[in-house]
Amino acid sequence: MKKFKLVLFLLLLIGGLTAQNLDLSKLTPEQLAAYKKYKNGNTSVTNTTQENITPRTVVNYDNQPDSVGTLKNLKNVKKPTFSGGIFGSYLFSSQNLTFEPALNIPTPPNYILGTYDEMIIDISGQYEANYKIKVSPEGFIRIPNVSPIKVSGQTVENATKVIRSRLSGIYPGAQINVNLGSIRSIRVTVVGEAVRPGTYTLPSLATAFNALYACGGPDSIGTMRAVKVVRHGKVVANVDVYNFLLDGALTNNIALQDEDVIKIDPYKLRVSISGAVKRDGIFEALPGETLQQLIRFAGGYKDNAYKALVTTMRLTEKGRTVVDVPESELGTFLLQSGDSCFVSVNSGKYDNRVDITGSVYRPGAYALEIGMTVKQLIDKAQGVKEDAYLNMAYINRKQANRVPEIIGFNLGNVLKGITADVLLQKDDSVVIRSLFDYREGQSVSISGAVLEPGKFKLIENITLKDLIFKAKGFTEMANTDSVELVRVIKDPALLLNSNQKTIVMKFAMDKDLNFKKGSNDIILENGDQVIVRTISGYEDIRMVKVEGEVLQPGSYNITSKTERISDVIKRAGGFTKYSYPFGAFLIRTENPTGVQLKLDQIIRENSQKQFESANDNKIDANMLKAASTTNPAAGVANIDSLQNQLSNSNVLLNKVFKTEGIVGINLAEIMKNPGGKEDFYLEEGDDIFVPRELQTVRVMGEVLFPTYVGYQNGMNLKRYINNSGGFTVQAQKKKVFVLYPNGTAKSTKSFLGILFYPKVEPGSRIIVPEKPTEIKNPLSPGELVGILTSTASAMAIIYSVLKL
Repeated sequence: MKKFKLVLFLLLLIGGLTAQNLDLSKLTPEQLAAYKKYKNGNTSVTNTTQENITPRTVVNYDNQPDSVGTLKNLKNVKKPTFSGGIFGSYLFSSQNLTFEPALNIPTPPNYILGTYDEMIIDISGQYEANYKIKVSPEGFIRIPNVSPIKVSGQTVENATKVIRSRLSGIYPGAQINVNLGSIRSIRVTVVGEAVRPGTYTLPSLATAFNALYACGGPDSIGTMRAVKVVRHGKVVANVDVYNFLLDGALTNNIALQDEDVIKIDPYKLRVSISGAVKRDGIFEALPGETLQQLIRFAGGYKDNAYKALVTTMRLTEKGRTVVDVPESELGTFLLQSGDSCFVSVNSGKYDNRVDITGSVYRPGAYALEIGMTVKQLIDKAQGVKEDAYLNMAYINRKQANRVPEIIGFNLGNVLKGITADVLLQKDDSVVIRSLFDYREGQSVSISGAVLEPGKFKLIENITLKDLIFKAKGFTEMANTDSVELVRVIKDPALLLNSNQKTIVMKFAMDKDLNFKKGSNDIILENGDQVIVRTISGYEDIRMVKVEGEVLQPGSYNITSKTERISDVIKRAGGFTKYSYPFGAFLIRTENPTGVQLKLDQIIRENSQKQFESANDNKIDANMLKAASTTNPAAGVANIDSLQNQLSNSNVLLNKVFKTEGIVGINLAEIMKNPGGKEDFYLEEGDDIFVPRELQTVRVMGEVLFPTYVGYQNGMNLKRYINNSGGFTVQAQKKKVFVLYPNGTAKSTKSFLGILFYPKVEPGSRIIVPEKPTEIKNPLSPGELVGILTSTASAMAIIYSVLKL
C-alpha cells in the first residue's frame, strides 16, 4: 500500500501539481523524498510486475465529470466558452484544467472487481486481524485459513457478502469490514473519428467521459450525439455529449471495464444557425429533431429577435431552396443535414410613439394614445417653459409614403383654445422653439482704460454704468471725464438722408462710477461700444542703460521725451580716464506698436515673394559651404535644395526684420556739441556702451592669416592686410570694408580702376569678403559641335538668299 501511495503521489505531480498548491509540511518522509526526486528531474516510475499501478493518462478539461457523475469545478481557471464553430468542440480542446477520476472517495458498491485490485479486510471485536490482499490473475483472493474466494467479475457489494459469510465461521462474533485499496488499471480502445484514436491505460474507476477526454474528443467529423461504448461486441451505452453541455446530465456515462471500446462514428446530421440567437454556430442534430430544438441548442432567442419567422436555407438535388418557418411550426419542422437557419432582428419600429422636443419641461418620447392631440402631449411633458415661442411651433410628420412634411401652427392659440387642436399621428415629432432661438446674438463691448475690457452679452436694460462695473471699473490712468459711447444709427430715415452712420456720445464720471453734473446714465443697445481713454500725456516708466567706462554705470530713467544721449552721459558722471569715446556705440531695441507690427508683416510678406521669385545664376561661396562642399563644381548638385530651403524659411527675413541693432554714434562729437544732430533722443531699452581705449585692429575674411594687428597711427589698410599674409585667391578686393568700434562701417571706393581703402582706427575690423561663384552649365563637345553645325547651316542659307 505504501508503494502504491508513492506511485500515486508521483503521478499527481506529473499531472500538474506544483509547490504552489502542495503543502510540503504535510508530506510523509517517503513522499517528501519522492517530491525531491521529481524536482531534480527524475520522474520515472518503474513497473517491475503487473501488480504495480499503471500510470494514468491525464487530460486537462473544465467541469469534468468524475467516476460518480459529479462535476469537479477547479478554481482560478478561465473556463472555455463557445464562440461559433462546431458546438461542443471547445469542451475537449481546453488545456487549462487537469481531469482525473476521483480516487479519494468511499468504495463504490457497484464497482466490479478485477485482477490486481487490492482488497482491505479488517477484523475487529474478539479477534483483531487486518489483511491487504490483491486479486490474482485467476480472479481469486486467498485469506489465511480460508479457501480461495472468487471475486473477479463481482461487485464490491456482492464480494463483501461472500467474504463475510466465509469468515464468520472462523471469527464468530467479530465485525468484518471490506474496503477497496489500490485499484487496477484498465485498457480502453478509442476508434473512429477521434482526435487521437488508440488504446489508453486508465484507472479502473474511469468512465466514458474520461476516455473521451483522454483521446481529445471527436474530431471535426465525429459525432457528439451518439458515442458508443462497446463491450464484448455489444453496444452497452450511447453517450450524448449535448445532454451534459445543455443540461449538465451525464446520461449513460457508465464505468468502463477492461477491453471496452469507445466508438465515435461520423456525424449524420449537422445544421447551422445564426442571427439573433445567443449562440450562433454549427450544431449536430439527431434524426427527428426539430427547428425548435435547434433554437434551444443555440441558447434561445436574443432579446431583439424577430420570432414570428425563421428563414432556412436547405440543400436540394438541384441546388438550394429557401423555407420560411413560422413560429407555430417550429416544433414540427424537421431538420435536414446542411440546413442553414437565420433568425432576423426585430425592425425596431414603434407602433405608438410620438416625440416632443424644445422648450418643454420634459422633452422626449411618449406613447401615442387614441385621439391624442398636441395639447395633450404638452400636458404629458408638464407644459411649456416660460421662454417658449408661442407664435409658432411645428410638427415633423411622415406621410403614408414616408415622405416627410412639416405642419406649422400657432402654439399660443392652440393652448388658449382659440384655434383647433392638432391631432397627432404615429412617429410625429413636435418641436417647440425657445424665444431666444429667434433672437439675433446681441452684445456690447468696452475697451480702453478699464480692468477687464471685452465683449459682453446684452442683457435687458443694461446701462453704461452697469457695463463699466462688469469690466471691473476704471484703471488708475483712466480719463473718466471723457467716456465715449459709439452707437450705430439704425433709423432708416436718418440713414437715407444723412451720410452719418454712427453717433458718438460723451459722458463725465468719477472713479466711483458716479456721473458728474450734466451727464446721466443711458440704457445700452445692441452693438454699442464704450471707449475709456487714458489721461493725455501719460507714459509708463522708460529706462536706458549706460555701461563701460563711465563714472556711474547703470540704469537711468528717461525723464522727458527730449532727453538725449549727452544728458544721460552727464547723469552718469561723464567718462573715466580710460574711456575711448570714439569706440562707443548704442544698441537699440525696437518695441513696435500694433500698427508697426502690421506694417512689418506686410513688408515681410512682400519681401518673401521677392526672395522666392529671384532667379540669379550667381551664388555666394558661403552657400556652397553650407552645401557641404569646398569644390564649387561638386556642390552644384546640393545648391538647388539649399536654395529651396532658404526660400521656404524665414532665416533671411528674420535677419532683415531684427528688432535689435547697433546705432553708430560719435560720442566724442556728441559731448562736444550737446543737442546737435548726432545727439539722438533716447528710447526705451537703449543700451550705451563706452569701451576702454583699444590698441589693435582685427583682420578677417579672405586673407592668408586672419589675426589681430597692433594699431599704428597713419598706417593704411593695405599694410594691415600685408601683416595678415595678404589676400587669398578668392578675396574680393573691391568689396573690402572697415567696421569701426562705434558700429559704423566704410567700404572701399574705386575711381578709374584705382582702389581707395577706408581709414583704419583703433579697434576697427577689416573685413575681406569672398568672391561669389558663378554657376555655369558647360557644354559637352557633342553639344558644341551641334551648335556650330547649326550656325554654319544658317549662315549658308542666309548667304544663298542674299545672293539671289
